Amino acid sequence: MLALLLGQQDLDGDWKLFGRGDLPREPQSSDPACTSVERDLYSAENASLQGSLRWRQAGPGTSRAFVQVVKLHPGQGAAAEVARVRAGVKRCRSWGEERGLAPGYLFNLSMQLATAPRVGDEAVAWRYTSRTGSAAPPFRAYNVLFRVGSVTSLIDYSPGAETSDATAEKELHKLVALAAARMAEAI
Repeated sequence: MLALLLGQQDLDGDWKLFGRGDLPREPQSSDPACTSVERDLYSAENASLQGSLRWRQAGPGTSRAFVQVVKLHPGQGAAAEVARVRAGVKRCRSWGEERGLAPGYLFNLSMQLATAPRVGDEAVAWRYTSRTGSAAPPFRAYNVLFRVGSVTSLIDYSPGAETSDATAEKELHKLVALAAARMAEAI
């Protein structure tokens, strides 16, 4: 499974391995089906094998991170996962709830389809925007899930706060191209 994951030799710059890509926390939400869209991508429940790594790049005035999750699915599971995620992103535009971790806690999240790079057999891309309080700045994450045969790979990218959407998507597409090349080499 490690052969399918990006390694230091694939990445330029000062990316540092930051550990395993653990399940994201699932907040209480007005639409649990929407909050589970991302959580399910990290879960090994529908896969025969799963591996993940978390990377971080810190520099002057900026910090970026990404998680790669790779899964080997039995049968048609890989195609079903891509279809499920595509449908979830189309359906889940905005949701949230004003209760959760602490009094006054506010959680709002929205998802928007984005342009998917042409990699593998199929790919779906989306952008999350979330706020954890009424005065908090928005947090954005950019994602691509792509499939090669019975293997899926998720790149969940968090750019620096000052990064424009266009630049973040360009950086994400570069990481996805590297991940697709790594998979092609390993398969």
